[in-house]
Amino acid sequence: MARIPENFVQDLLARTDLVELIDARVPLKKTGRNYSACCPFHQEKTPSFTVAPDKQFYYCFGCGASGNAAGFLMEYEHLNFPEAVKQLADRAGMEVPESRPETTADRQKKDRLQSLYDLLSRAEKFYVQQLRQAPERQKAVNYLKNRGLSGEIAKQFAIGFAPPGYDNLINGLSLTETSLEQAVTGGLLVRREDNNRTYDKFRDRIIFPIRDSRGRTIGFGGRVLGDGKPKYLNSPETPVFHKGQELYGLWEWRQSRDRSDRLYVVEGYMDVIALTQHGVPNVVATLGTATTEDHARKLFRQVNEVILCFDGDKAGVRAAWRALESLLPALDDGKQVRFLFLPDGEDPDTLVRQQGPEALRALTDKADALSTYLFRHLSEGLDLETVDGRVRLARLALPYLDKPAGPVYRALLTEELSRLTRLDKESLIQLKPAPAAPRPTPSTSSPAGNAYDYGHGYEDFGSPPPPTEDDPGIPYPEDFAFADGGNNGSSNNFTADNRNRIRPNPRQNGGRKGPLTLAERLVLVLLDYPSLVEQHPLPDNIEQLPLPHIDLLTQVAGLCRQNHSAAAMLGALMALEQGETLSRLLKASLKPPMEEEMATRLWLDALSQLEVTRLEAALTEVEQAGMPDPAHWQALHKALAEARQHARKPFD
Repeated sequence: MARIPENFVQDLLARTDLVELIDARVPLKKTGRNYSACCPFHQEKTPSFTVAPDKQFYYCFGCGASGNAAGFLMEYEHLNFPEAVKQLADRAGMEVPESRPETTADRQKKDRLQSLYDLLSRAEKFYVQQLRQAPERQKAVNYLKNRGLSGEIAKQFAIGFAPPGYDNLINGLSLTETSLEQAVTGGLLVRREDNNRTYDKFRDRIIFPIRDSRGRTIGFGGRVLGDGKPKYLNSPETPVFHKGQELYGLWEWRQSRDRSDRLYVVEGYMDVIALTQHGVPNVVATLGTATTEDHARKLFRQVNEVILCFDGDKAGVRAAWRALESLLPALDDGKQVRFLFLPDGEDPDTLVRQQGPEALRALTDKADALSTYLFRHLSEGLDLETVDGRVRLARLALPYLDKPAGPVYRALLTEELSRLTRLDKESLIQLKPAPAAPRPTPSTSSPAGNAYDYGHGYEDFGSPPPPTEDDPGIPYPEDFAFADGGNNGSSNNFTADNRNRIRPNPRQNGGRKGPLTLAERLVLVLLDYPSLVEQHPLPDNIEQLPLPHIDLLTQVAGLCRQNHSAAAMLGALMALEQGETLSRLLKASLKPPMEEEMATRLWLDALSQLEVTRLEAALTEVEQAGMPDPAHWQALHKALAEARQHARKPFD
């Protein structure tokens, strides 16, 4: 009998937070690692209804009711299974595919993902074993002891060791030809371009397994022993690991018996581990990225208060401001964010080891609330005793007033700005910037100077309004190429260090705040013109580049070769894993597309930048491997120079 595909249901359940789902209907109280409440399915005075967040499962010790998210909705709201799935899908921003039997392709895809999880779990056990048995393990043990780590905490976080050498993991796991390919896909191995041989990605490093909300190992971080570069190395984006969405230490905290309603967000693995060992288990870290809106929403699903820890230097201030911009759209009423800037020379690790957790809590009590930091940051260098200073503050702050999700929070921000600027609230509300009107679709007779103008329908996804005299914005297509700052080494105008460039501002009427990443923008182009990828293929091995959503782009490009119409593409996309990202992109694909000539120019421009990034990554990988082959090294340098020169040329 036809049914909803099993892989879709499993994907949907994986994207649903059962605690959040039930808490919206039955208020839950944290009790140890789980949550409890009086059972909604029978009358009782003492709570016996338990929700296990790590298993995404509920159970009542009184009446025996149990199940997952779909089962809860069926029982609580008297729905049938398809209705429950539809409600969960709407909540997750996904569309339920047409009912059909599970195909062989569905089962194969599910099996591939499970095999990848199994392989990553085996790799974790291998690294842990090497910390105990490898001949070179002593320097790793000494490093951990010098950092004050106990054997118990090392076991809790499954800290391991990758010995020196290029084939320890390959031999240790006895990888076959098939599992070698899986290991490359999972970011455990690297494949050389010159001879197609594979070697271990992590070598001579302390290993930190990264786990998802279900406790599955999805990636690794490695800290070098010695003076090698880079100091920290993370797994690349893979089908199961998306660093802009994951938080290190979150699963470990949820397994503890800590009942705190606050989470500290720090920068590194060792900070998380040290704080946990010294009595502050409610701590997580981002994985080498700035705090994202996805991070913010995940944090607020766990607790009501988030404490962001930063160094007090200029880099820390910049990181704090980026975090504030990401957190604002997720800030609902009842949630709180505070900014904790550490004294010079201190980090959370050294602070708690030398002064104890009380020192961190004392600093937390003095930390700025988000609203305080917002207005203090915007007021720097302004004299609020003058009309000019207050005008400048109002102009800087007005765009931020409507960003928080909570209406009470938005109202209080407006009231605080009114106090600082001495403008009444009604005047501020009238002065708020109105949403920009969509620009007209360019016609074929447009002058050459407007050749890079976009068709309407893309404003909601990050395109800026036309530059004004006091807004030195950049042309949209230039920002198209590296909205994610992905190319850090090229010598052209796309580098992330160009201080004169201004990124597009988030839109209030859009489904996503902030600019799309490069990969997402290219996916949007392919949704309208799937044949582009055959005419102008993506560079080889770009799936290994550390760019957000690059795995989604490569998967969509593969689908384009099988589905040559936009309609067929939309259908095939529904089987992919990245539901939240795809829901935004599919929504955008329903809007009027840009003209084909413009899409082609933008595609070619982006490909040239991707090729530069790919060659830079390949050159870095060769140099880090030590003793590179001179001919291969020179060939890469020559290819990179040619690619950079090609990237600077305008496309005719």
